[in-house]
Amino acid sequence: MEETNEERFTRYFCQYNDDLFLYFVRDLEVDKDTAIDLLSDVWFVFWEKFHTVKDLQEKQIRKWLWKTAYNKVRNYRRKKCYYSEVLYTTEKLDEFQAVEYEKDYASEMLEECIRSLRPLEQEVINTRRTGKSYKDISRKLNKSVASLECIYCRAVKKLKLMIGDKLTSFW
Repeated sequence: MEETNEERFTRYFCQYNDDLFLYFVRDLEVDKDTAIDLLSDVWFVFWEKFHTVKDLQEKQIRKWLWKTAYNKVRNYRRKKCYYSEVLYTTEKLDEFQAVEYEKDYASEMLEECIRSLRPLEQEVINTRRTGKSYKDISRKLNKSVASLECIYCRAVKKLKLMIGDKLTSFW
């Protein structure tokens, strides 16, 4: 009496399951939980393809199972690497956006505080921020360098009082 497909599949399962599990864990260095998942995937594919592989010889079936197991591990590692790369990139993007948001917020806060200063203080602060020297500003505003330095220092003190020492990096 000839074996049914279910009986033959069960025979292969009983014959190769433990060896495949050891192959996953020992040779391919996969943790036990992942090995169990991948092993079930191998058997699922084997059952799906059973009508095409059932006529193969024992050695060929064994080779097919080991090759499928190896490919499952490769695909698993490729996906894992891809997902960790995507996750890492997403985390870095989130960090970058958070930093950019903080910079934008700090810049907005600074601009708002500068607008609350007197017009002369605003002019001195904004001109110094562009990199111009006190000498250049003094020519433009007809003020002495010493008075501009004093105006600038007082304006900075006012700004620090308004928004705290968070903006020390701006000065």
